[in-house]
Amino acid sequence: MNTKSPWGLIFILFGAGILSAFQVGKVPPVLSDMRADLGISLFDAGWLLSVFTFTGLLMGTFTGAIADAVGHRRLMLAGLVLQATGSLLGSFALSYPGLLATRILEGTGFLAVIISTPTLIFQVVKPRDLKLALSIWTCYVPLGVSLMMVLLPVILMGTDWRGVWQINAVVLSAYTLLLSKKTAPIRFMNPSRGIRFKKIRQDMVTTLKSPGPLVLSLIFVTYALQWLTVMGFLPTLINEKYGFSKSEASLLTAGMVFVNIFGNLAAGRLLEMGLARFKLIALAGVVMGISAMVIYLDTPHFIINYSGCLIFSIFGGLIPACVLGAVPAYAPSKNLVATTNGLVVQFGQFGQVIGPPVLAFLVSQTGSWTAGSWFLGCVAGLGVVLSFFLSRIHPRQRGGDTIRN
Repeated sequence: MNTKSPWGLIFILFGAGILSAFQVGKVPPVLSDMRADLGISLFDAGWLLSVFTFTGLLMGTFTGAIADAVGHRRLMLAGLVLQATGSLLGSFALSYPGLLATRILEGTGFLAVIISTPTLIFQVVKPRDLKLALSIWTCYVPLGVSLMMVLLPVILMGTDWRGVWQINAVVLSAYTLLLSKKTAPIRFMNPSRGIRFKKIRQDMVTTLKSPGPLVLSLIFVTYALQWLTVMGFLPTLINEKYGFSKSEASLLTAGMVFVNIFGNLAAGRLLEMGLARFKLIALAGVVMGISAMVIYLDTPHFIINYSGCLIFSIFGGLIPACVLGAVPAYAPSKNLVATTNGLVVQFGQFGQVIGPPVLAFLVSQTGSWTAGSWFLGCVAGLGVVLSFFLSRIHPRQRGGDTIRN
C-alpha cells in the first residue's frame, strides 16, 4: 500500500488554481489601456475588477453542492473551459458591457475551479500531509497573480491587452487537456450522484446553519475585501501619485502580491507547531488595519506607502491559509467539504465585489486616496472580532486528529 501523498498530481491540480489566478492578475496592469480603449470611468473599472467574482457571490455555496453531486473533477475541467472561452470572447469585446459579460463568464469558470480543486486535493493527499497540501493550495492566488504581472510587461512588448486575453485562452485550453489526462485515475473517487435539487438544498441549509462554516466565511469576507481592493488599485495609485510607468507599476504590484505567499506558508508552519488559528487571524487583522493607514498615508515618500503594502500582504497571507485550511475540519460532514468551501468562497467573493467600487466611490467623492485608510481599517477590525467568535467553536475530527481552532 502506497503511504506517500501523490505530490506530482497535487502540484498539477495546484496549476489549475495558478492559471485561474492569471485571469485576476491580467487586469490591473492594463486597466488604464482598457479605460482608454473603451472609454471606461474609474468607477466602471472597479467593476471590471470585482465583477469577475460576482458569480461567486451569487452561486458559491450552490456550486459547491453541485460539485459534491456531479463530481469535482468534471466541474474543475468545465471551469477551465469556461475561463478559456470568456478570455477569448473578451479579446474581441468592442464595448464596456460586452467586456463585462465575458468577465462574468470567466468568473463562473474561476469559481468552479477554486471550489472543486481543493476537494480533489483533500481526497488524494494522505492525512499527515493535509495541512501542508492545503497551505500550498492557498498560494494559488498570490503566485498566479504575481507571475502574471511579472510576465505582462514582456508580453505587452509584442501585443496589447486583447492579445493578453487571447494568450490566456490558449494556455487555459492546453492545460485543460493536460489536466484531463493526468487526473483521469481519480474519477472514481468522486462518482456522479446526479443532480438532485432537494438534496442540494438540504446540503446548503445544513452548511449555512453550522456555526463553523459561517464564521469562517465572515472572516474571509474581511480578508478578501481588503486584499483585492488594495491590490487592484495599487498600479493606478502609484502611477497617478508617483508617476511610475505601467511596467514599473505592474512589477511593484507583483511584488506586493508575491510576498503574500510567505504569509500563506508561515501560517501552515505555525499551525503545525500548535498555534491556534484564531490567534493568527487576529494578528493578521490588527497588522492589516495598521498597514492600510500607511498605504494611503498622504506622504511624498513612495517607500513609506509601498512598505505598508508589503507588510499588509505578508500578514494578510495568514488568513486564507487559516480559513481555507480549516474547511475540512469545520465542514458539517466529510461529504460537505466542497459545499463548505463554496460558502467560504461565496462570502469572500462578496467582499471582493463590494471592495473596489466602494473605495473608488470614496476616492471620487473625497478627491483623496486617504479615504481608504479608515474604510479598510474598520473592515480589518471586524475580522479581529470574528476571530474570537471562531475560538468558541470546536471543529470536527478527521482521522483522530483535531484541527485546532
